[in-house]
Amino acid sequence: MKNKIVRFILCVALAAVFTTVYAENNVASAKTEPSVLNTDVKTAPAAEKAGNQATARDNGGASVGGDLKFYLYDKLEGKSVGTETSQPALNGLTSFYLFISKELSDSVSLDIEPKFSISASATPKLGAKIGKDITSSPTPSIGFVRAQITVKLPENVELTAGALRTLFTEDYGAQLWYGEEFYGNYASCGGYYGTLDDTGIELYKNFELGPVSLPSYLYVLGGAGSLYVDNNNTKAVLVHITPQIGMFKFLGSYFRSMDSSDNNPITRYAAGVAINYENFMFRTEFTSGQWDNVSMYANLTATDFTKTVRNLTPQAYYIKAGYKLFPWLRVMLVYAHYDQDFTNADKNIADTTTKTVLGYTVTSKQSFAYETYTEISPVLNFYVTPDSTIYAQMINVQNTRDGDNCELKYNRFVLGWRTTF
Repeated sequence: MKNKIVRFILCVALAAVFTTVYAENNVASAKTEPSVLNTDVKTAPAAEKAGNQATARDNGGASVGGDLKFYLYDKLEGKSVGTETSQPALNGLTSFYLFISKELSDSVSLDIEPKFSISASATPKLGAKIGKDITSSPTPSIGFVRAQITVKLPENVELTAGALRTLFTEDYGAQLWYGEEFYGNYASCGGYYGTLDDTGIELYKNFELGPVSLPSYLYVLGGAGSLYVDNNNTKAVLVHITPQIGMFKFLGSYFRSMDSSDNNPITRYAAGVAINYENFMFRTEFTSGQWDNVSMYANLTATDFTKTVRNLTPQAYYIKAGYKLFPWLRVMLVYAHYDQDFTNADKNIADTTTKTVLGYTVTSKQSFAYETYTEISPVLNFYVTPDSTIYAQMINVQNTRDGDNCELKYNRFVLGWRTTF
């Protein structure tokens, strides 16, 4: 009860503060409404800062900007391993993006986005007690969201090459979730569902067919799921099309590759629809695929150490609906679900045999105990300025795994702040 009262007071206080702040900003600033209210992907997102366009400044001919994201309050409580428990409220940094863009000529541009992130291992894990993995020595990591060169070709074709954040799903690829949720849902940001980053080449062209606009993308990728180097055996092709007519936008992707042994096919696909009408937005995407002949533990029982070879068919989807009540406030509801069709659960035996799992060479002890995950998350977006947003998000999660009857249930409330500059 005490935590609920604290959350209620925080939200009421925010509403009062932002009514005043937003009014003052409208007088003092000529900036437009927050770009995150519009979930449309730009015609050529690779040439923009997809979903994260910073207000850049000039720096020796290059545009430089950034995005800082941190949480002021992060509290969760629930049931795991049969025990009701909770973790203390936390605050800290989560990520910092740097946007570097340079127009090399009228037809050639460079975009680099390094990412600095911090993990405190606060997210509960299936099979472990809540709060068990929280560390006072958080793990920093440095990587890239993208690093690419774009060339404008004849016939309005654009060619982009380098480290690509592909548009396999737009919620992840165009980073639409980043302006809507503080913690991205697993259906969009899970490695076997909504994400597909790689090195390679993207070809883009927008076809106009009467009232229908048809932005189309063709990717030729390394296939290794890495932004640094490909695997010579795993070249891949991805096609992404987004027919648009009026307020409706349809999303579709098809990916084909081979595993690291070049013997077993990997197929992935995604489909969805987005609607934007005045203050209302709606978007949903479904992803699935098949990884052929994957070797893993049978794990039919908790003591079953036999191995098997099978085809994996994980699938996931999310549904989002949002409405802008005021210029400074949007309410949103997120529902996300996945059926993993396997699990990363370790077996308590000494086994470091290298295996091919989901197209990658790994030493983790993969198991096909069936795992499901469901998330329901109401979110409030408070716009301090068009480039600065505070999130009040409640996350309810139910995560289960068969074989060992493992279950995780928790509620998580986070108050986070994101600012681009």
